[in-house]
Amino acid sequence: MEYKGMNQNNHIDEHLLLQYLLGKGDTEDKRAIEEWLNKSEANRKTLDRLEVLWMETGKLAPPPVVVDTVAAWQRLSARIELAEKQTGTTRNGRIIRMQFVGWASGIAAVILIALGFWWFGTFTPQDEFQMMASVEEVVTDTLPDGSVVTLNKNSTLLYPEAFNDAYREVTLLGEAFFEVTPNPQKPFIIQAGNAGIRVVGTSFDIRAYPDQGVAVIVSTGKVNFYHVNPQTGDSASILLTAGMKGMLSVDSDEPVVDLEHNPDELFWMNQKLEFRQTPLAEVIDLLEHCYHVQIELSGEAISSCRLTAFFSDEPIEIILNVIADTFSLTVEKSNGMYRLTGNDCGEADR
Repeated sequence: MEYKGMNQNNHIDEHLLLQYLLGKGDTEDKRAIEEWLNKSEANRKTLDRLEVLWMETGKLAPPPVVVDTVAAWQRLSARIELAEKQTGTTRNGRIIRMQFVGWASGIAAVILIALGFWWFGTFTPQDEFQMMASVEEVVTDTLPDGSVVTLNKNSTLLYPEAFNDAYREVTLLGEAFFEVTPNPQKPFIIQAGNAGIRVVGTSFDIRAYPDQGVAVIVSTGKVNFYHVNPQTGDSASILLTAGMKGMLSVDSDEPVVDLEHNPDELFWMNQKLEFRQTPLAEVIDLLEHCYHVQIELSGEAISSCRLTAFFSDEPIEIILNVIADTFSLTVEKSNGMYRLTGNDCGEADR
């Protein structure tokens, strides 16, 4: 008997397979699909591939199997530790290279989902791809096309062993600064959280941590920042140019231009700070965060002083001395804590 959803070439209606994975459909449908699965290993691999794709694009929501994210992370950590032993590296922030071949019976897909990756089909089950992971230090490495990636701490990048002929696609979890090698014939695409970033050749920062949305800061060139709704296929995008910042919140379908730029947004990468009429109280909070020090202001009178200054890879002592000279303040250090004292903003605010 030939099943109604199957043609003579042994192909089956993917809609019926989706209903099967969702636990829907009548008894006859389920029996027919199971007969189709038992006919060949190729049929089972087809279903496995579709299951992974549909989970990642949201068609299987919730997933048909329970994903134990803790166990998946433990398995991934074990593989990282094994890679360290084999290469002689340690967990000090160096880039750890790992190679996955195929889906390993779905384990790789579970790990990707547990880590929050959104995978849109570039890496098929037959592809080989590698993982770059930074742990406790900022690290820099080069991709197969010559593009340079600087990973922030506790960040991960997945990329194919070789880019295909149409485009260059990678997936980011965490934060990274990209300097993309120009190639108009092969656009560079980053999948990050619930967003996509498409460029030809430019430099920009992407921050995409779980449950924090996605932020893109463009240093040079142009970036197409977009979101595709996995259920409807509808897309929304904005074009960002040098100096612009885009944001996509976790629960939004549309990226927007963010006019608020924090002075330390790229400090993790270039150790640069730029203040533009920034209240001194905010400057001090930021310096404490960046340099892991304690700084105290002597009173409210100087906390509202506004600083305009640019610092590049300067030690905290130099920065505090510049602030003190700007506002006619005094810098003191006692028991590891810095203190700025003064009565007002001096000549700087007059």
